Amino acid sequence: MNLQQAYYEQRFENTFLRAKGDEFQTFFERLMGLACKADFMACRPWGNIGDRKNDGFLKSERRLFQVYAPNAMEAKKAIDKITEDFEGAKVHWGKDFDKWVFVHNAYDGLPPHVHEVILEFERVNPGIVLEPWGLEELRLIFRRLSLDDCASWFGFAPTEETKAKLDFKELQVVFETLAVKAAPPSSTVNPVPQGKIEANALSESVSILIKSGMSKSPLVSAFLDTWYDETLGERLAGSFRKEYVRLRYERLHPNQIFSELQIWAGGRERGTPEHEMAVLTVLAYYFERCDIFEEPKAVRL
Repeated sequence: MNLQQAYYEQRFENTFLRAKGDEFQTFFERLMGLACKADFMACRPWGNIGDRKNDGFLKSERRLFQVYAPNAMEAKKAIDKITEDFEGAKVHWGKDFDKWVFVHNAYDGLPPHVHEVILEFERVNPGIVLEPWGLEELRLIFRRLSLDDCASWFGFAPTEETKAKLDFKELQVVFETLAVKAAPPSSTVNPVPQGKIEANALSESVSILIKSGMSKSPLVSAFLDTWYDETLGERLAGSFRKEYVRLRYERLHPNQIFSELQIWAGGRERGTPEHEMAVLTVLAYYFERCDIFEEPKAVRL
């Protein structure tokens, strides 16, 4: 996976994690439309007849989709939703599909008793395959997209060329944005410990982004050494730590925390590839200093 692919996959995962309800259905339709083009038929509710238990249809595979993305996944409500939607789909579309997919937004997967319901429905409905699709299944679909498709969705990504050309001009834009957010300085700075990426369960794509940023992080030290306000670096360290602790308190997955820190540092309206590379470099600098994310626990002998 190269830098561009890692950037886009990390943006995709954070979009998945943030989307709920109708926003998640829009996310799903955009993904399938880009990946499958005209083969995928989105279905929107129509007046008082609704969507007749059809959130999308993949013609070539006779695969019908039903999307469910609540703010919190509760087993009973999920089972009720599966039951209602599957039985309704058979009534309205039974002659058109052989595969029925329950698309959900549960990051860690569905609970076992929900899987039991799906398997039971499949047992009593021979000829129909039932499948739950979550993040990992959708990620495989996302990896079919071309770089042009990804750019049309998420904008242009930083590249190895962008990284090589990064200089103080791009960093200054980020630091001027961050300067107004700076908190009081933190105390000591420890060397980055080995295994920190693994200890925080960060994905391959986030790991690539951090390591790419680390390769340019000496620029951050050099920039701060020449900045007119010599306290800026430490004030930013405190500000990064405070924001990280706030996000961690919300019990977000570490990958989502990293994405939210990108937005916090660089702005919700994403910038040029150069700006995005500068944001990654600043994040990597404070990651390396151990101002954000957790250090590996010491191994007892």
